[in-house]
Amino acid sequence: MIKNIIFDLGNVIINYNQDHIINHFTIDADEKNFIKEKIFKSPEWELLDLGKITNNAAIAEIQKRNDEKYNKLINIFLLEWYKIQPINEDIVEIAKKLKERNYNIYVLSNMAKQTYEYFKDIDFFKICNGIVISSHENVKKPDEKIFNILLTRYKLKPAECLFIDDDDTTRSYETANKMGILGRRVKPNSKKDIIKLLNEFDVKLDKPI
Repeated sequence: MIKNIIFDLGNVIINYNQDHIINHFTIDADEKNFIKEKIFKSPEWELLDLGKITNNAAIAEIQKRNDEKYNKLINIFLLEWYKIQPINEDIVEIAKKLKERNYNIYVLSNMAKQTYEYFKDIDFFKICNGIVISSHENVKKPDEKIFNILLTRYKLKPAECLFIDDDDTTRSYETANKMGILGRRVKPNSKKDIIKLLNEFDVKLDKPI
């Protein structure tokens, strides 16, 4: 019997749309491509999720590698990008309904420290029984270690857990399933698909949302 619902954050609770974020900062095609290729795909981006570099250090390293004409863009983008992500309030309402049904709510997410600090006071986190963030643990999904941190810290049985994640590489939920945690990939930011997943595993909501 499922007792615990584990939520990813990006593209589940928080709408992480790279194009929408980029468009907030520039309309220039060259600058858009720079952000995609030189910031989102930079080694510092992963190090931020792992909590192994500060935001200011990431700015300095990316600026060092690239033409100085991008310095202002790099600085503004890395200081502000995470604020351009709306909350999926309809999915938060699903989580609240699950909490009312006495399911335990957990978070397992890859996220930089400054992003978590920005969102940590939203309503969703107030209903959580436990939260594991990659930058706090220095390990990220799909590594089994971060799943084990969640299971061990909160004394969870894998077979009693349902994992909700949009990872399009398939690796995160494959790791989860290998460890005995139930679930499958959901479509990004899709309330409909999350409800479908809950129904597949006989997790019922009181009434339609």
